[in-house]
Order: sequence, then C-alpha cells, then structure tokens
Amino acid sequence: MPTRQDLIRETLEKLNVLAAGQSPEPEDSIKIDNTMDGLLIEAGVRVGSYFNADDEIADECLDPLATVLANFNAPAFGQPQNPLSYADAINRLRYLKPSAYVGQPQETSYF
Repeated sequence: MPTRQDLIRETLEKLNVLAAGQSPEPEDSIKIDNTMDGLLIEAGVRVGSYFNADDEIADECLDPLATVLANFNAPAFGQPQNPLSYADAINRLRYLKPSAYVGQPQETSYF
C-alpha cells in the first residue's frame, strides 16, 4: 500500500516536476507535505470519508488524492489550477467510498 512519500511523489509527477526515476527535490516535497494534511481533511469532508496520510493509503485512492494535492499546489509550481480535474478527483473518491447499506432492515423497538 502506498505511503505519504508515495503520495508526494505521485503529486509531483502530476505536476510534471518529477520525471520517471528521478528523486524529488527536498523543497518540492516540503511544499506538498505542508499542504497535505489540510487538503486531506477537506477532501474527506467533501466525500464523507477519512483520509490519513500518516498510515498507508488505499491503492485506489492514491491517484485522486494526488490530483487534489496537485491542483491546490499548481500555482506554487507555475501552473494554473484546474477545477475540472479537482471535481473529477472528488467524484472518484465519492465513488470509492464504501456503502453503509448492509442489506438488512433495522428493527425498531417501541416503548
């Protein structure tokens, strides 16, 4: 499962700052890392889920979360933000959210 560093690397690749096989520059990693926790909380609120980058990240969430981070940090790397890619990433995260439906009706007790 991907880690926080993998998410930073994926974000930098989306920003075209990091070429394949290249190591991220420390200052670039710090820029992404400084905004990560707040953006993961914001994305979690929008999706109705919880994303914690301190632990391992689910494989299927890596790409959409990297898109969210890349969109926010794009101006710091001389690129414009793309609201459509952000909306698409949030929608993909909503789609990945597990359903709370378990298939059995709730029994009620009247008093």
